[in-house]
Amino acid sequence: MVVTIVAVGVVVASFIPSGETGSSTTGNFVSAPVDVSADIPGCDTVEPPVEDEGGLYSRITVGEESTYDNPAFPWFTTAKAAAMSAAVRAALPADVEIELAAPSNSLNFAPVTDFGDSEFDPMTTAYAELTRDGVTAFVSVNVGPSSDGVPRCVAGALERRDIDSDGTVIDSGDSWYEIDGVRTYSRSATAYREDGTRVSVYQSAGSSPAMPLEQQEAAAIASIPELAVSAPSPAESPVPQVDCSVYPPGDGAVKDLSREAVDAANAAFTASWAAIPGAPALDRPIGSLVPDGFGSGICTDVGVGDGTIRLAVSVAGGQPLPTAPDPYDPSFYGQLPVLRTLPDGSVVEFLDTDITQMMTSEDGTGLLSRSVTVTRPSGVQVSARSTVEIASGGRAPLTLPEPLSAEVLDAVANTPIGEWP
Repeated sequence: MVVTIVAVGVVVASFIPSGETGSSTTGNFVSAPVDVSADIPGCDTVEPPVEDEGGLYSRITVGEESTYDNPAFPWFTTAKAAAMSAAVRAALPADVEIELAAPSNSLNFAPVTDFGDSEFDPMTTAYAELTRDGVTAFVSVNVGPSSDGVPRCVAGALERRDIDSDGTVIDSGDSWYEIDGVRTYSRSATAYREDGTRVSVYQSAGSSPAMPLEQQEAAAIASIPELAVSAPSPAESPVPQVDCSVYPPGDGAVKDLSREAVDAANAAFTASWAAIPGAPALDRPIGSLVPDGFGSGICTDVGVGDGTIRLAVSVAGGQPLPTAPDPYDPSFYGQLPVLRTLPDGSVVEFLDTDITQMMTSEDGTGLLSRSVTVTRPSGVQVSARSTVEIASGGRAPLTLPEPLSAEVLDAVANTPIGEWP
């Protein structure tokens, strides 16, 4: 079974070092020393850091519910999120690789986080782990409007300042701090556009000072025109893919997955779908499975036709062959599946639509589902589940809407997938 994850809140937690004259020590925290006499390229004057701002402090802020196309942030639409994500990925040097991960960790911009009345400005963030020549770093790209403007040049806050031909100011630099003797290196580039946009590209490789992106490369990404708040939203763009989860969890963690295995599985699903007579149109190719958010396998959730019908597909490993539950077992709850065994020993589980088992949301909208799950003797499990909404109205419709047919789901679930992962 695959379940799509919808963000209902964002928690931002950070440890923020700030510079001051010389090495700063607060308890077990040590920050990089600052040379207040050093010139900073691009700065006419350099101000010393404020003496009482040294040290390390933490802050945690809980954001409100986050969705795309939020009318409170007209500058950020679903189409623009997809365009911004594509622009950042296209700007990466050719030899920089995005590590295989769930969509939320693959340089896809998330819905804008609204921090309400806190000191944080609203922003959208894209995360990933990038690798180059054996060096891997955590990378985040934050984009949003800022009312602060271009900051002053302060010693320890930047190593250089560049100004693009369009007036965009980019501050960049490397730094480090230690906690209990463990040093963490970082590199950042922050662009301030004339329309008030602030874009920050942050890298951290832990104890290694080497980063996959050089300072100028990070600065180039921060100054991409498509990231500007004032940049228009494209008329059409693919719907951003969101995280999904595979249940039950298997033994195939994300770290065990290879891009080759995922690509092979997606090719197999593409072939299976193409072989289905009269297969309906999807809003995303069925061969678009990605690692799930919890490291159990790969999954995808696509819209069928006008999107009122959904199709969720997942692959997991390490699953036992299912057995028929005892309907008289007092601990059993739920719908009884129909099981059949294939000649190769695989077990097929079928759950048909049942209005008595329908899930209902708070607004009264019902969700009918139909699923086929195939578990191989090798432990590979492929699940295909289709759902359709029943609008709330106080009474059941005379004719229930139908998810995808059992025949279509059976064809998808029987897609040949080899050893997994």
